[in-house]
Formats: sequence, structure tokens, C-alpha cells
Amino acid sequence: MIPRLNISFPLKRQWLYWFGTQYEPSKGEYLLNHARTGIVLALRASIPDGGRVGVVAYNCHTVANAVAKAGCTPVFVDVTDELKVDIVSLPSDLDGIVVTNLFGIRNDISAIRKRCPNAVIIVDNAHGYGLPAEGDFTVYSINQGKFPALGEGGILISNSEFQMDESYSRLPAYGFVAQVNVFLLMLIKAMLYSPCLYWLVRKGKKKVTVNPRQNITLRRMAPGIRRMYQSALPTIEKQIEQQRTNAIHVAAILRYNDNVEGVFFGENAFMAIARCKEHVQLQEDFHRLGIETATHFANAIEWAKQFGYTQGQCPKTEYMVKHLLMIPTYCQLQK
Repeated sequence: MIPRLNISFPLKRQWLYWFGTQYEPSKGEYLLNHARTGIVLALRASIPDGGRVGVVAYNCHTVANAVAKAGCTPVFVDVTDELKVDIVSLPSDLDGIVVTNLFGIRNDISAIRKRCPNAVIIVDNAHGYGLPAEGDFTVYSINQGKFPALGEGGILISNSEFQMDESYSRLPAYGFVAQVNVFLLMLIKAMLYSPCLYWLVRKGKKKVTVNPRQNITLRRMAPGIRRMYQSALPTIEKQIEQQRTNAIHVAAILRYNDNVEGVFFGENAFMAIARCKEHVQLQEDFHRLGIETATHFANAIEWAKQFGYTQGQCPKTEYMVKHLLMIPTYCQLQK
């Protein structure tokens, strides 16, 4: 079974985790344990407590949770058919907005800026590595399951005059024991997610209820992740090209499927997205081919309700959570 997410941790990376050359950030670049940590730091630096911050409703719970952690109030905004921010329904008086480029699908930041001229814009590229840094701040993720799928890591880039150095320097670093724990966790997950074992893991999976208000631990990036990131940089563009090729291949497979209303993907083709009349049958078809697919953020509305969302507030998102199926592109799929 090919997992939907890339959780690999090959032997070369295991070696580099301890003995590679560490990546050195440039000015305005901050290396963190997660992208969500970057959102918290950016909001704390730029918006007073109680500020109203727009959050894409079709999203991971960690984004709204990061806004709340920063002392701000999430205001949920809807998406379009292309999974971009619905600018027409976007409140113009927001103090800030986290613009999530879902699955690498790039939003028009200049149009959002025109709509919300006084808002601090944080571009969330957790799915969008390879897209440019835009807005006042940009965050990227290199966690396992993201792209590049390296481990427990995130990157914050400040494109503004807001001061970040002092708050960044106060973040705790990883001690040796914490680094070992990160290493072991990545190794165990990689073993369980390997194609030869994953069918057993998937068979034993049970539905897990996620608390969207989990505590967010703010840290700098582990030295081992910095080493792997340095080694991965020369190969990233080639991998993006391969993912685009694979996504085009997926689109060709599904072109004549009557159940599929459309297939699309972002600039880095992090995943291929199929909008289906009914996703269960297509999911079963891929499963028979040994490929895991899933409805990404299927619980987005239930998560959002924990932060004040009301039913019917974002109708397009409520439709999408039931009709989108995500297909992996990090590996070549056969017709």
C-alpha cells in the first residue's frame, strides 16, 4: 500500500541528521519546529491581543489554533471552487489574515491586499514549498508528510519591518535528549508508513478524535533537521518537476471518470485533488490499486466550531469537505 503522505526517512537522511552540515538562515529567515510556530511569532510581532485574523475555513486545525495562541480571534473565510480565498466574501476590516495556499494553489496576494489594505498578511505555504515569499510574513513546513518531507521543521520569512529577532532568540532550543526523541519518532513513523507494512497499519487504524485546541510548543528548529534541510536543497526543484509530471498523469487517469467533476493541483503539485460527486467509490478504486487516498481536512468544520464558527458561515467549504479526494503525487502511479 502506497501511503497518501510521504513519511519516509531514508538511511542517508538518518546519517545526515547527526553528521551533515547545518543550514544557515539568511537575514529575515527564522528556523522553527513547525510552521504554526511561525504564525504565532508573526502575529505576536504585528497584531495586538484581541485582533481579528482571517483564517481559511477549509484548513488544518493548527492554523486557527495558532491564531488563538497568539491572543487573536480567528475569523473564518470561505474558499472558491479552486480552493483559493473567496475575496468577495472576505471582511475588509480584518487586522490580519493567514492566507493558506492549499496544496500549493497560489492566491492573489495583491488582490487580497487591495481588499484588506490595513491587514497584516501571513502567507501560509505549509503545502506550498517552492512558492515565493509574499505578504508581510511567509511560513513553510518541512514536516514528515509535507514537501520536502524532512521532519519536525518550519521556516518563517519576514518581509516586513516588524522586529522578530528578540522573540526568536528567546525560543528554547533542542537539547540532546529532545533531538534523539525527534529522530526516533521519525524513524518509527517511517517504518510503519513503508509500503510493505502500511497495509497492516491502515487496516488497524481507528478514527481518532483530534482536539483542535492542542497546546502549541514553540521552539527553534532541531539541529538535525537543519542538517537534512541543507542537503535537500539541491534536489527540491527536480522533485517538484516530478510531482507535476505525476499530477498530470493522475489527471489523465481520471479524465473520463464520470464520478469526477474536475482534477486540479497547485504549482508544486503537492497533491492532486479530485472533486467528486461521491468520493467513496473512487477511494475504493484507488485502494484496489494499492494507493491510499483520503478526504483532507474532512473535519475542518467541526474543528472550526471550536473557535466560533457557525454552520452555514462558509458554504463552499462545507461542500468541499465532503467532495474532495486527495491523491499522492510524490510517487509514480500506474494507470
